[in-house]
Amino acid sequence: MSFHWLKTDHSLPPAPQSNGAPNKKGYLEKTLREITSFFVNGIFSEETTAKAGFLQALDPRAKVFTLGIFVIAVTLYKNIYILLGAYAFTILLAHLSKIGIGFFLIRVWLFIPLFSGIIALPAVLNIFVPGDPLVDLVTLEKEIMLGPLKIPQTVSVTKQGLLSASVFVMRVATSVSLVVLLTLTTKWPHILKSLSVFRVPQFFTFILGMTYRYIHLLLRLIEDVHLARRSRTIGKEKASSGRKWIISQIRFVMKKSLSTGEQVYSAMVSRGFMYELKTADNFKIKPIDYAWSAFAVTVTAVTLVLNWI
Repeated sequence: MSFHWLKTDHSLPPAPQSNGAPNKKGYLEKTLREITSFFVNGIFSEETTAKAGFLQALDPRAKVFTLGIFVIAVTLYKNIYILLGAYAFTILLAHLSKIGIGFFLIRVWLFIPLFSGIIALPAVLNIFVPGDPLVDLVTLEKEIMLGPLKIPQTVSVTKQGLLSASVFVMRVATSVSLVVLLTLTTKWPHILKSLSVFRVPQFFTFILGMTYRYIHLLLRLIEDVHLARRSRTIGKEKASSGRKWIISQIRFVMKKSLSTGEQVYSAMVSRGFMYELKTADNFKIKPIDYAWSAFAVTVTAVTLVLNWI
């Protein structure tokens, strides 16, 4: 038997190279990686829940109760100095819980407070909130009436408007900080179990639990589909082709999420699911939990009185 074919050179010519940089990542891949990193490391991080910090040592029910009280109190504060103090307190809690301050600030200010600042920005003008002018922006020939809206002759930033916008932004930032502290220092099943202890409807906790589980699954699915397409693409493609592919994948992911939800629900019902979430962990109240709860109630009551005064 002849084995000369083993010595035959069957090497293929190299694949054509893309016109762009070989290792350059497109905007789509960067966006997918950033979104996945935000959800995995920013909101539902398991590493921070395992650290030996202050909030991690508390009973999950005590954390849900006290941080919930703080959130309600923050929505009632009207004094900017009390709000600034409350926000500084959240940073102190993050430090005591061994959460990196830079990591914490980025996660808090990444989306919601930034958007709330954009929403509150018009309130600084005397068009919406009259008051003492600080900076004059535009001087018109005369006042202008746009329906019920009156634009004064001199458009300026007012002291009252700036204070109102600052109060709104700090309310949102402090509330988001408290919620982020809860999610970074408490395991997700423990949060759901604590909510059920406080008589939160099971349907609500069930939706939260399923959302937590499958948001990662769908993100991984999107990444895999994008990687599969990228591995089959040689050369530089047109932007219009990329946009059409993105639209088709949005439709695919939506259909996939609906079908996955139906299949998972059918599988759970067939195995005896009765709309009740159970965890194997048993909670135990400790003296530090009572002390922390008493401290939270006292501080909330005192700050509310100071706010009203």
